[in-house]
Amino acid sequence: MLILGVAGFVLNPAIYGRVFAIAGQAPTLAGATTVSAFQLGISLVPGFAAVVLDAGAGTEAIPWLGAGLAALTTAPILLDRMLSRRA
Repeated sequence: MLILGVAGFVLNPAIYGRVFAIAGQAPTLAGATTVSAFQLGISLVPGFAAVVLDAGAGTEAIPWLGAGLAALTTAPILLDRMLSRRA
């Protein structure tokens, strides 16, 4: 839990820094979109967990769900890095 808490505090400023760096002339819109994306994730993930639990999986499946969702975010991050290096 300590690592999760530290990661939450350390990673959010890095995400916002990246968003504002690529925002160009619309930093307010970029910030609002980023906050909205966080809120969407906060809202959807419990629903995903409910679906997994309702399908008969035990509570041990919830960390695997989180790992899978984290893995899904890896592709857009790598794409962003690749496109940033070309520019």
